[in-house]
Amino acid sequence: MIGRGLRGMTLLAAQRWAGSLALAAAFAACAVSGELGGAILLLFSAALVAAPLFQKRIAGRYEWAWTGLLGLAFVALGGQVVAGRLDVVLAATQFATLLAVHRLWHRGSRRDEWLLLLLSLLLICAGAALSAELLFGVCFLLYCVTATWALALTWLRFEIEAARSPEQAAALLHGRRLVTPLVLGALAALALVGLLGSAAIFLAFPRVTIGGLRRASSAIPIAGLGDRIDLSRHGVIADDPRIVLRVRLDPAPVAGAGLPMRWRARALEVWTGRGWRARQDGWGGGIFLAPMPQLRIAAARHRSEPLVADIEAVSGFSEGVVLTPEGWPTSVSFQRPFTARPSETRLLRAANGDLFYTPVDVGDLHYVVRTERALPGTEELRGRGRRYPPEVAASLEAPAEVDPRVRALSQRLTEGKDPVDAAAAVERWLTRSLTYTRELPGEQKDPIAHFLFESRRGHCELFSSAMVVLLRLAGIPARNVTGYYGGVHSSAGYWAVRAGDAHSWVEVYVPGVGFVPFDPTPPSGRGGVDRGLWSGAVLAWDGLAQRWRAFVVDYDLLSQQRTLQQLGRTLREAGRRLSAARPGAPEFRAAATQAALGAIVIVLLVALLRRVGGRAQPRVALLDGDQRRAQVLWRRARTRLERGGVSLTAAVSPREAIRRTVQRRPDVAPAVEQLASAVLAARWGGERLPPSRARALLRELRRRLD
Repeated sequence: MIGRGLRGMTLLAAQRWAGSLALAAAFAACAVSGELGGAILLLFSAALVAAPLFQKRIAGRYEWAWTGLLGLAFVALGGQVVAGRLDVVLAATQFATLLAVHRLWHRGSRRDEWLLLLLSLLLICAGAALSAELLFGVCFLLYCVTATWALALTWLRFEIEAARSPEQAAALLHGRRLVTPLVLGALAALALVGLLGSAAIFLAFPRVTIGGLRRASSAIPIAGLGDRIDLSRHGVIADDPRIVLRVRLDPAPVAGAGLPMRWRARALEVWTGRGWRARQDGWGGGIFLAPMPQLRIAAARHRSEPLVADIEAVSGFSEGVVLTPEGWPTSVSFQRPFTARPSETRLLRAANGDLFYTPVDVGDLHYVVRTERALPGTEELRGRGRRYPPEVAASLEAPAEVDPRVRALSQRLTEGKDPVDAAAAVERWLTRSLTYTRELPGEQKDPIAHFLFESRRGHCELFSSAMVVLLRLAGIPARNVTGYYGGVHSSAGYWAVRAGDAHSWVEVYVPGVGFVPFDPTPPSGRGGVDRGLWSGAVLAWDGLAQRWRAFVVDYDLLSQQRTLQQLGRTLREAGRRLSAARPGAPEFRAAATQAALGAIVIVLLVALLRRVGGRAQPRVALLDGDQRRAQVLWRRARTRLERGGVSLTAAVSPREAIRRTVQRRPDVAPAVEQLASAVLAARWGGERLPPSRARALLRELRRRLD
């Protein structure tokens, strides 16, 4: 069905559609970044669909209005760039899109077609700057094929128009025999061969990123994962399968059903009456990590090895926030592809210990965190007293108005106990007595009391909020912490933490140890639970995207060196095995069998392709003697005319040759007209052309030229 439709397409229609498809693929490469905005998307889509239908009514009209609108757009976008409100790459992409929309509506001449192809090239370059992710790679592949079609067909169209008379050019442009599936397939194969050659150069040519063109960044850390918790929301918490972190751990855990690990984002310590918000006391922590308390150092020395987490934070989920695995972070280093410039990313520590980074660049962030996971045992945590430093005062502030039942429950669970035992008792009671649900309770006068005594079911934020309030009422410093819990192992070799794994837990301060994590949410409610088909598809796609980033986007000089070294080792190993394989040896027989099978497969494929190609090609009738004689006569006549000053190419038809001869050699025109008529009659009309008549016609032409 597709092949029949393509055979029915004229050259003119195919050329215009190829140009439109190339432009659409280039625009899609920019649109996948999600930064162009709804207005630009709607405007381009409308022009792409409506311009072929209404172009004849609009083309050439209101040029002053179009020019004025483009001028206003240029001034507006330039002003936003100067004011720092718009990235220069994004502004240039939007303006190039507006130029493309203008050309789509006023498309007709050779200049218009080449301008459209030039704009498509600019847009594909802009797409690489906006977002070089896997979807961009798909759009780039489509662009390579469609742009090759557009270049070839555009060149062919205007060559025909230049070399033929208007009537002949119209006949060819509106004919349906030039653009066939075989022609388009050959052009697509040529594009893919060129792409493979470019990939080989990409892999082998030394790569060092200069870093001259960088996307705009924010110098102020952004509050990732939200800087507040609202316990009065309605609805149901969605189990979002999108990937937010890609993690590789050393030592590597066993790849099983899930990763039982918390990923800390930030602490929310101030009660608002309806939830929690972050402290507003700035960046009092400085730019260095807090020193680890002595009890933690002793525990780390005797009980465990440090955990090293290589983390890729996906853009759009945690901008500005450094997520760390459970434990005490001892170092954070930011990773970038090998460039001529050092990394500009800096670490910031808030007064409460939360970690942030600046500047916030567009795109994913890659960093490595080293943590000490060991905690002192329960016996060592007990007896640390209740002398708390001033910096934890915010974690002691209890709500001003508390339901008496909440205060009584706090007293019953904590009275007479060491703070660590009290925290464990509250955690144990919440986990065993209440039920987890993703349904949100909606607006409640006292969300904590409603959760503890009325609904007795809730999500992780209610569990952690209730524990913090119960402990603060007992004079024990505690705070709400947000982040993620868990991870799913990917086929690409990393642990994927998903948006649906968002979680909330509690940190309790113990003098001499620091904040210690507790999690009152039942284990079944920690992290995401979706393991369905859609979740698996998202994970598989992310694996492909990660490989694309590793082998294309972040492919630097060091990666290139490792790739070439691996290739060298593979070739040496192959050479060693071949040298060791002698006739009669098992290795030799195995290699010979594989080579024979490969040769058979190649022969069968070639035969199949030739068979399919033979069926796809139209049968061409053999020429008879008169037709062959007409071809030879016209070729010799054209050579004589070239010597006589009438320039004729092989593409010039006999009718066009008569017209040119009349203009340049009127005295020769009668002989040319007589010869051309005989050629056309014998070649296409079925008339006889004896050898004697052919020789007579050629002699007459020679006599006129002399």
